[in-house]
Amino acid sequence: MRELYKLPEQLTHILAAGEVVERPASCLKELLENSIDAGANLIDVKIEKGGMKRIEVYDNGKGIHPDDMEYVFERHTTSKIKSFEDIFSIKTMGFRGEALCAISSVSKVTLVSKHLEEERGCMVKVEGGKVLSKSFCPFKEGTRIVVEDIFYNTPARLKFLKSPTTEQKYCLEVVEKIAIAWPEISFRAEADGKRQIFTPGDNKIESAIGSIFGIEIVKNLVEFSLEKESLKVWGYFVNPTVSRATRSGYHFYVNRRYIKSKLLSSCIDEAFKNSVITGRFPIVFLFIQIPPSEIDVNVHPSKLEIKFRDERFVYNTIYKAITDSLKSEKMIPKADLSKTNVGNDAVAERKQAGVLSDNLKNNISLVISEQPNFFRIFSRREEIVIEQQGFENFDAGNYKIVGYAFDTYIIVQGDDSLYLIDQHAVHERRLFEDFKSQIYSSNVQSQVLASPVIVQIPSSRKEFVISNQAIFQKMGFEIEDFGKNEILVRTWPAILTENIEKMFLIDIIEMIYEQMVEDKSLVGISEDLLKRIACRAAVKGNSKISDLEKKEIVELVLIKKEIFHCPHGRPVVVEISKREIEKMFKRIV
Repeated sequence: MRELYKLPEQLTHILAAGEVVERPASCLKELLENSIDAGANLIDVKIEKGGMKRIEVYDNGKGIHPDDMEYVFERHTTSKIKSFEDIFSIKTMGFRGEALCAISSVSKVTLVSKHLEEERGCMVKVEGGKVLSKSFCPFKEGTRIVVEDIFYNTPARLKFLKSPTTEQKYCLEVVEKIAIAWPEISFRAEADGKRQIFTPGDNKIESAIGSIFGIEIVKNLVEFSLEKESLKVWGYFVNPTVSRATRSGYHFYVNRRYIKSKLLSSCIDEAFKNSVITGRFPIVFLFIQIPPSEIDVNVHPSKLEIKFRDERFVYNTIYKAITDSLKSEKMIPKADLSKTNVGNDAVAERKQAGVLSDNLKNNISLVISEQPNFFRIFSRREEIVIEQQGFENFDAGNYKIVGYAFDTYIIVQGDDSLYLIDQHAVHERRLFEDFKSQIYSSNVQSQVLASPVIVQIPSSRKEFVISNQAIFQKMGFEIEDFGKNEILVRTWPAILTENIEKMFLIDIIEMIYEQMVEDKSLVGISEDLLKRIACRAAVKGNSKISDLEKKEIVELVLIKKEIFHCPHGRPVVVEISKREIEKMFKRIV
């Protein structure tokens, strides 16, 4: 018995018609949504050459009735809406009946399906929008659709696709985004014969997030929820101590449909304004449940945009849900005892402090070697050379270090002025200049890690990293495939901190990923990217540094006069004259 209906012409004119197949990823998205609507709890995806050669999707859903097999490729043929009123109560992922028609018109399609009420399967082959054959065949259950040679008959569109690696990345991203919203479905994705994604289908969103983004993200998840009238807002954000260099961590779902939204992005920006470091962005998984009558999903053929009837109400509800959770005890970070190097670092710090203390007691002063290396002082303290020379009170020329405020600002006395120097801004500028010089001269120095670091990243990012290993190598990173969604890091740029932070590496991957999707040369590494890496790597405010490090900073700023601004243009030093101080105390008028 047929289930599909041809929509009347007056209804098709109301729907936002348009081409839904922009690239292999948009084709895959439509196929996945059809599998979800079919009630599947297992969806298996296989792609070859970024989906340009082949996309195969299998699901164990209810299947398609033999009477409908050839009609699924006709435009505006659907079982999901029948009348004008249905447009305002859409509960399925698809509804226009355009996708398979658009896909089959630009590719070669083989569709095999067994309806749950039938004893055998049915196979249809379509090429360029024309049905070539229909036959019955043995098939266990569900539906398998194979799309081959996409855009084979439209070469003008084919040439606008990116490289297979980039198109593969887009395809994997689609699977990742949809899998998070449907945790009761087990998603499996394979690219060129290699398993990339596997979610357990245990109906736990945390499990889906963990299988894609790694256990470190799951450990830091903070749940939020708020229900007002017919609107329910809920989800997770990652403790702001873990953040991103871009907004790639924003994941928005409305009635389980992944969307992009400037409204929701601005709401997240505002909610975390005082909780995330400037220039950083939180990781948020936001779910909105709202009556279909309160939204319009028919704004764009891709269905990635949604119009809310009451945008202000939605905005305010999301803002309150998140800000309330930001004020709760859930924000207290949990100690990760697995980071055993922390203890070793503490021991090393105490030993160094003991050496300094003993030398000072014996009236022996310390200086750094004749040619100081600012980066080694911050990142490799064991290389500091200690000499027995006059260094009393840590004087530097006509300047004397007289204090240290808020573990951030070095207080220096000159002839007639006091100077406040921002330790982070100075270190950030020096890292930036040195790293830029090394990058552009193709002479980046790297250091071998005593213990290689294993990092979990989404499969789409992993494929990008592995396919661009040469670029990371030139930046000082030696990275290897470690299976599943893991990579192994063996070397690290020498100018960066020696103690590897996994989230820092993920940030760097994310930044390069955003700016170098297609660029296969170091020209693609912009100064903005280097600035962000330097900012992330530099010693932070509220972080104590040694007296030797303070002296080196003072020399760079006041003696050598090499640094006056951070890479972003902020001043690194502020001068307060003796006269201004005397005015404040009314000693002079």
